[in-house]
Amino acid sequence: MKDSSSDPLSESDSHSKNPFSSNADKKSDTLFIAVGISITALICIFISGFLLRGRIAGLQNTSQTSANSPTLPVIPTQTALAYTPLFEAVACSFNVPDGANVTCGFVTVPEDRNGDLADTIQIAVAVYNSRNTAPQPDPILYLQGGPGAIAVDWSAEVYQSVIEPLMDDHDFIVFDPRGVGYSRPVLNCEEIKNTYLSDLQGKFPADQKVSYYEGALLTCKNNFDRLGVDLSTYTSVNLAADAKDVAAALGYGQVNLYGVSYGTRIAQFFMRAYPDVVRSAMLDSVVPVENQILKPNPIAEQDQLIHLLFEDCKTDPACSSAYPDLESAYNEAINQLDSQPVEITLTINQDKALQQTINGSMFRNIVIWGLRNPQTLAAIPHFIYRTRGGDYSLLTFASALPLITFESISMGTYVSVNCHDQVFAIPTEGLDETIYDLCQLWGVELPAQGENDPVKSDIPTLIFAGKYDSVTPTSFAHQLSSHLGKSYLVEMPSQGHAPTVTGISDCPTKIISAFLTSPGISPALDCVNESNKIKFVVPYNSGTPLTLEAVSIDQYQVVTRIPAGWSAAQFGFYSRNRLFGDVTQIGVQRAAVSEAEWANWLLTKFSGDQGFDQAAIKHDQRTANGLTWSIYTTSARGNPVDIAFAKLGNETLMVLLISHKDEREALYNTVFLPIVDATVSSK
Repeated sequence: MKDSSSDPLSESDSHSKNPFSSNADKKSDTLFIAVGISITALICIFISGFLLRGRIAGLQNTSQTSANSPTLPVIPTQTALAYTPLFEAVACSFNVPDGANVTCGFVTVPEDRNGDLADTIQIAVAVYNSRNTAPQPDPILYLQGGPGAIAVDWSAEVYQSVIEPLMDDHDFIVFDPRGVGYSRPVLNCEEIKNTYLSDLQGKFPADQKVSYYEGALLTCKNNFDRLGVDLSTYTSVNLAADAKDVAAALGYGQVNLYGVSYGTRIAQFFMRAYPDVVRSAMLDSVVPVENQILKPNPIAEQDQLIHLLFEDCKTDPACSSAYPDLESAYNEAINQLDSQPVEITLTINQDKALQQTINGSMFRNIVIWGLRNPQTLAAIPHFIYRTRGGDYSLLTFASALPLITFESISMGTYVSVNCHDQVFAIPTEGLDETIYDLCQLWGVELPAQGENDPVKSDIPTLIFAGKYDSVTPTSFAHQLSSHLGKSYLVEMPSQGHAPTVTGISDCPTKIISAFLTSPGISPALDCVNESNKIKFVVPYNSGTPLTLEAVSIDQYQVVTRIPAGWSAAQFGFYSRNRLFGDVTQIGVQRAAVSEAEWANWLLTKFSGDQGFDQAAIKHDQRTANGLTWSIYTTSARGNPVDIAFAKLGNETLMVLLISHKDEREALYNTVFLPIVDATVSSK
C-alpha cells in the first residue's frame, strides 16, 4: 500500500539497479496497512470533493421532516414485483488469506426492484466459511462503510484481526456494494477525483470552480448513461435490499448484521425493512438515519477531544515526560504554520502527487483527523512536537492519508448515495444552491417521505463507540440506542472511529463473540476497562531495550546485525516502521567503488535523486574486525543521516542510518555503531 515515493530511501527507476544504490524496498509499512484498513471503513464525506468544499453551512443534525426541508415525494404503496436473487460461484479475484476457506461469486439482483426486473446488476460476494463443520445457520453479514468503499479486498487485509476470530461458529459474508469494487457495473469516476485534486492545488479561478465540477459530473454521468446505469437506484435503501438479497441467494434465513460507520446506516434500513431476517445487529460508529452528517462536528466538540488527549497524556508517565508542555506545543505549531505556511508534496499513489500548503488551520484539521485511529491517535503528541520543531516528515504523511482513502472510493456510488440520502434531505435554509444544483444535475431522486425517520426496533443490537471518534461522536451512539429497545452500548475509551476493525485490541472481538452466543443478554465488558490506556508513541531513547539479531545479506555478501522487528526491504535496507511516516532505516551494502565515489554519488542520488541537504562531513574513525571505518554525517530533507565506509580490497562496505532529530543520538549509539562493529564480509 505504500509506494516508493513515500519511502525515505527510495529512488527513481533509473537508479534502482545501481550496485551501490541506497534504495529501500517499496515494501508496505505494516503500521500504514493498519491505518489504511481502519480508514477504509470511515465515512469519507469529510475528506472528499465538491460535496465538502465549504459549500454547506449552518446544518443541524435534524430530521429531514423539518418544516424547511424540500418537499419530499410520497411514494405510493406498490405491489412488490417477484424476482429471485441468484448466486453464481466463481474463482476468487483477490488473494485469499492463508488458512481461509472462501467461496466467491456474484449475486444477481434487479438494478431497480420497481422497474424492469430483467435489467440486473451483479453484487460481488465472498463467504468466509466457518471452521466449524456444522456452523450456526445465521452468518455474520458485514456492511461496509463509505458510501462507496470496497469490502472484498479489504476483508483479506483484516482477515486475521477481524474475521477469523469470529468464525468458530458462524460464516462471515462480505460483499462489495453496488457500483463498487468487483461488483458490476463499477461506478468509478476519475474526472471527479482529478477535479477535486486540482481544486486542492488552487488550479481553478474562484469564479470557475463550479463549471469545472459541473463538467466532471456531466462527463461521468454521460458515461454511466451510455452504460445504461440508473443512478437514482444507488441509495442506502437499495443497498440494504441488496444485502437482504445476498443472504437469500446464499440460502440463509437469518443473519447477524455487522455494520461499520456508514454501514450502520444500511443496517438500520435493513432492520426496519426486513426485521424477520435479522437475528442480531452489531453496529460500530453509528450514523442514525435521521441525522444529516455532511457538516463536521462543531469546532467546540472537536477541540474538546483534543483537550481530552492532552489530559490523557498528562496522566501517562511516558507521555507527560516526553511531552511536558503538549498544549503549548500544539498552539505554537499552529501559530508557526499560520505565520509561515509549509509547502509539502503529498503522494497519493505512483501516478499522483500534489503540492499542498499547510497552515495552522489545516494542521489542526490533521490532528482532528488523526484522532479517529488508534495508531495515529497514539502518535499525535509525537506529531505535534516534531511539527513544532520543524520536522515535517510526519506532517507530509499524515496530510496524505485522507486523500489516499479518497482514491479508493467509488465516486459514482458515493455521489448518488450522498445526494439522495444527505443533500436532498437537508433543510433548504441550510443548503447552498450550488450543491443542490450539482446533485440535481446528477439525476438522483429525493428521499421518500419518512425514509429518514428514526429507526425503532427491538432487534438485539450491540453498539460500539470510540471516545475519540471525531467522525461519528459517542452522542450518535446514545441517540440511536435511545430508540432501540434491546441495545447494549460499549464505549471504547482509548479508541476513535471504528474500534472493532482496527485490530489494536481483541476486546471488541470478545464482546461480539459473547453477544453472538446470547444476543438477549448484556455481554460482559471487563476487557473495556483493561484496554483503556493509550500506548503513546515517545521518542526512542538508549534506555529502551533493543535486540540486534544476526543476519546475512546475500545480495552484498555481508554478515551484520539488525534490530529485531525491523522489516527487510530491498538493497540491504531495513525499515523500523514504528509509526506512520517513520523515516528510520538502516542499510548495509557493498560495491566495487571507492569511498569518495560513493559519498559523491549519494550527495545527488540519495532518496530518488533528491540527494543530501549538504555534502557528508567526516567526523570520526572506528576500527572493528580488522576494518577501519570512516564515519560521516549529513542530512536528507532535514533528517539526520549517518554513514560509515570501510575499504575491503578493491571494494567498499557501507552502513547508512537515516533517523529523526529527536532520536538520532540514541539510535547512533544503540543501532548504527553496533552494526558498524558487526558488519563483515561473508565470502
